[in-house]
Amino acid sequence: MRIAIIGGTGVDEMECLAGGAPSRVTTRFGDCDIVEARLGDRDLIFVPRHGVAHATPPAQINYRAQIAALKKIGVQAAIGVCAAGSLRTDLRPGTLVILSDFVDLTKHRTDTFFDDAAGPVVHTDLTHPYCPEMTAALVRSCTNVGVDFESSGVYVGVEGPRYETPAEIRLYASWGADVIGMTNIPEVVLAREAGLCYAAIAVVTNLAGGLSPTELSHDEVRSAMTSSSQRLKDILAHAVGLVGAERSCLCGSNTGLVI
Repeated sequence: MRIAIIGGTGVDEMECLAGGAPSRVTTRFGDCDIVEARLGDRDLIFVPRHGVAHATPPAQINYRAQIAALKKIGVQAAIGVCAAGSLRTDLRPGTLVILSDFVDLTKHRTDTFFDDAAGPVVHTDLTHPYCPEMTAALVRSCTNVGVDFESSGVYVGVEGPRYETPAEIRLYASWGADVIGMTNIPEVVLAREAGLCYAAIAVVTNLAGGLSPTELSHDEVRSAMTSSSQRLKDILAHAVGLVGAERSCLCGSNTGLVI
């Protein structure tokens, strides 16, 4: 089975990637840079979500090209790693949250493969937006590695690049959401449309606006991701080994996507 990890700071330093082969995959949605490596008996594909130079802002990422590239080269499962702000004062920076649901508040992103007027018309079921089997692998991995984590969490996806106001944070928290970020949407939706088994783990990098005792800064986010990098690498390496070759989930069913 070919498994992908989509992420950035910290994740790109996994030991198995050091001898990996960088390449570029061309799709009808655009190009995607990847690194192909081996982890045990698995083919591992790393996608630098923000580009090789980590220079592409969240709203400008070509999410369709990235997911289409994975589909094109035969990837069956993927794990997304993202930074997130906390909507709860008890969910402190450094905590890992395995995502279980989301609220999409993005505004200007292309969030589907099925927007061609020529069809087909496809309505994707997101009752379980994250693959149950991949999510279970992440839960087991976090448990076995021995880190503090939340086994479920609702993610609010926002456009960015600005941070949110305290009033916005109070509203989202009142909805029962747990974390907020700028990169998991539409990645999770496109992965399901492509029939990939996809799960995501968020690193809480800061308390959100109005909850944090200090002003928010991207330096704080980078610092938290760097501090969490070794734990993330251990968890991801363990999780990749737990993913079975056979799938019993429904992630790959009812998709009309042709790459």
